[in-house]
Amino acid sequence: MTAILALMGALVVGASDFGGGLAARQVSPLRVAAWIQAASLALILSAVWFIDAPEVRSVDIGAGVVAGLAGTFSFVALYAAFSRGQISVLAPVSAVVGAIIPIVVGLWRGESLKVWHVLGILIAMLAIVLVTRDGADDTSARQSTPPVGFALALLAGAGFSVFFLALAETHGDAGLWPLLVARLVSVPVVSVIALVASHGIGMHKPLRWIVLLAGCAEGISNVFALWAYQRGPLAVAATMSAFYPVSTVLLAGLVLDERLRRLQWAGVAMALLAVPLVAIP
Repeated sequence: MTAILALMGALVVGASDFGGGLAARQVSPLRVAAWIQAASLALILSAVWFIDAPEVRSVDIGAGVVAGLAGTFSFVALYAAFSRGQISVLAPVSAVVGAIIPIVVGLWRGESLKVWHVLGILIAMLAIVLVTRDGADDTSARQSTPPVGFALALLAGAGFSVFFLALAETHGDAGLWPLLVARLVSVPVVSVIALVASHGIGMHKPLRWIVLLAGCAEGISNVFALWAYQRGPLAVAATMSAFYPVSTVLLAGLVLDERLRRLQWAGVAMALLAVPLVAIP
């Protein structure tokens, strides 16, 4: 169940990233982030009352605060990285780093993995890299991406891993309250950054529906991620959560007619192979 929940969350947030990416072509990415986070807050605020929460502990609140700060930092770092280099090079960097750290933490805590789990994780990491290739020459792409771009992508991945690890520290009895706390922290921070950096958070009316839908998708994905990381193990949840670039690339092919290349199709096939390997108990 952990693998399925994490994968569903990854695919949904990948769709959210696609919508946010479309909007960010016309307005500041920071404004897009502010709107998406606000829409996510509205959805979680509406849903929190419908999910049973018999006991909300202080650790759940603390983890929510950490998750909110880490998520905000990660999105800002990721957008900054994308503005400085090739997205096709930097996206898998952040995704893989965001998965590897929780995997290492899980193993350090004594989580045991079967041989097929390890094989599935390795295949999944390679699949993510292949799917996010855009067909450009790797050497020229890397040369056009300055070191600061890679550094920011690494920091974004590390931040996402902290976000996921914080969710793993929460309890199922807390319902969606950890996510609500995270959004109550992240929305003001992102909004202030957007106001300062882009001199406002206004959004053209045609784009509002895109970012609002993207925000709702982001909120739904966070719910799936919360449930996945609460159930564990970390290695399985982290691997499946790292598939978020896959749906972004596939949607770009369907909606924007960005044709997938052979390496990308190979990555999709490897992803389909990795999922059952990781999900088998």
